Amino acid sequence: MLTKPLVIFIMQGINMSLLKDEYSPGINIPSPSYEKGKINKRLLEFVDETLPVFQIEFKELKSSSEEVLTEHLVKTLAYHSNGKLPFIFLQEIIQKQAKGQNRKVDVGVFLHYKDDGPFFSFEAKRLPTLPKSREKEYVIGNDSNKPTGGIERFKLNLHGINLKESALIGYVQSDTIQEWSCRINGWINELIKSTSVSELLWSNSDLLVQNRNEADIIAKFQSEHERADKSKIILHHYLVNINGG
Repeated sequence: MLTKPLVIFIMQGINMSLLKDEYSPGINIPSPSYEKGKINKRLLEFVDETLPVFQIEFKELKSSSEEVLTEHLVKTLAYHSNGKLPFIFLQEIIQKQAKGQNRKVDVGVFLHYKDDGPFFSFEAKRLPTLPKSREKEYVIGNDSNKPTGGIERFKLNLHGINLKESALIGYVQSDTIQEWSCRINGWINELIKSTSVSELLWSNSDLLVQNRNEADIIAKFQSEHERADKSKIILHHYLVNINGG
């Protein structure tokens, strides 16, 4: 007959074995097969593969908030990368500023839970942004003292701090992707031609250049931006139809 302490020990051993079997040591550990500097490329390939799944699952949410859509996006990316790729997707990541108030970027991507900061970040915007006074917020906010624009925050190094690449997700909830890409570039052209004094320099490289379009369901663009400190960042833009189509 087994004594009570021995039974407990055996049961603990069984539980520990089960936990050990369920644990995959490869999850969230950087793969040695990725050459230095290639991890961004693999992440973007994964996003290219996974965004169509997100669009199919949530294409009817044309009235949902940015926060709700981004939560669904993060869960979709996390689910499809789990155990296969060394990515940790987290929502609302603090971007520590050298001075002033810290900011939060919508999605941060990490390679390990001990990392101090993300190696890649995503900012998300609804298209259209409400109210009407904030309609240009994919590019720039309406108050220079409180920058809220997507591209604007990356150019100010408030998002994607010191990263060479990051991305913007546009949730298209009305009209077409083509119409929105034209509006966005129109707003950027207005800033290029503007004579107002600003710490941000806008040029043709800020314009979105399309490199992928899937029948107005998902379109991908790229742009290169000079930050206020003269460093450069490449932004990948994904406009996703969440308009019921």
